[in-house]
Amino acid sequence: MLGGCSAITYILFGNIFLDRSPIMPFRQFTYKFRHAALGSLITLGIAIGINACVSPNNDKKPEETKSPVPMFLFIQASPDGKTIEGIVPSDLVEQLGSLDRVIQSIPVGSKFSLVQFGKPLGMFQVSAVRGSDAFGAIASFKVQEPNPNDKNQPAKGFDPTVLRQSNLTIVASDRLVNKEDRTYFFNCPSKIQPLVLDKSRNLFLKLGTNQAATSQVAIASLVCVDIDGDNQPEIIAGLRLDNSQRPTGFDPQVWKDFLSRPALERQEYSMLVMLRKSGNDWNAEPILTHTRALSYINDSVSSYALYGIQEVNGDRYPELIVKEIGLNSLDVRVLTPNIDAQGKWQWRSYYQNQKSLNIVQ
Repeated sequence: MLGGCSAITYILFGNIFLDRSPIMPFRQFTYKFRHAALGSLITLGIAIGINACVSPNNDKKPEETKSPVPMFLFIQASPDGKTIEGIVPSDLVEQLGSLDRVIQSIPVGSKFSLVQFGKPLGMFQVSAVRGSDAFGAIASFKVQEPNPNDKNQPAKGFDPTVLRQSNLTIVASDRLVNKEDRTYFFNCPSKIQPLVLDKSRNLFLKLGTNQAATSQVAIASLVCVDIDGDNQPEIIAGLRLDNSQRPTGFDPQVWKDFLSRPALERQEYSMLVMLRKSGNDWNAEPILTHTRALSYINDSVSSYALYGIQEVNGDRYPELIVKEIGLNSLDVRVLTPNIDAQGKWQWRSYYQNQKSLNIVQ
């Protein structure tokens, strides 16, 4: 086999067929040298040689790109714990192209952990995975019976009592990051709701609502968690601003009249915000926003709730597993933080970084 520099010398001064190899990973092609083309080929050889003749010790290999860790929001299980169902994040489905491709990307024998705000509570191995589009993208995991000859499996198998816990997420075990015993979840102080509303109402003005309407902002969910690792909890709140003109009943004519209004008069707003303490005050920052004009009978904008937290990429900042609750569907969004040079938090989709979190319809 030719070394890097030797191979280039051979290209420049002989007739050769170039083939794909670990040394020269470019497309298959054939060069038959003629004197007329020698000048351009020498230029090509020099360009290739600059890279090929560098000392191996000076080579800087590109960082290995790892596929995102599969994460699912646990919803239910069979009484004996033999089948576990989880909601597949829609961004993961879009990234891979379909729910079927998500299911196909999970090999038989894969190991998953059931995690509660970063704390693993149990592990299971799958013998099969199925997918369903009912009420959202659902993955059904068949739990594999323990093999006494497999030292990597618990001898007693999976303990289904773990499934009675709340706020469980399903995370691929082989990519789980547990560098330290870190506590994410904190009990929220009493009477915290007025603080959340006071600091968050003005964020809705940037979505297009008017000042008078901000008094109607309501809290849909509230969790206190330590995101930045300073042992002091941040406040994560799901907020809603319902349309005050939305009909309360199911009268088709009343809804028809309402839906005939301009889109701006049918808007509803939903938001997930983070409140961080700065000195003696709190600052509210939007994480996820949703603005939509109501478009059918009994329509309503979906609500956001922080459902879980898991550090999966080793940067010490955890990913947020967010539950999106619609009228007839459930969805999951996995968000990852990006801290800029000024220390400002910016959130993006874990599976589709280019996708905007400001959803306007």
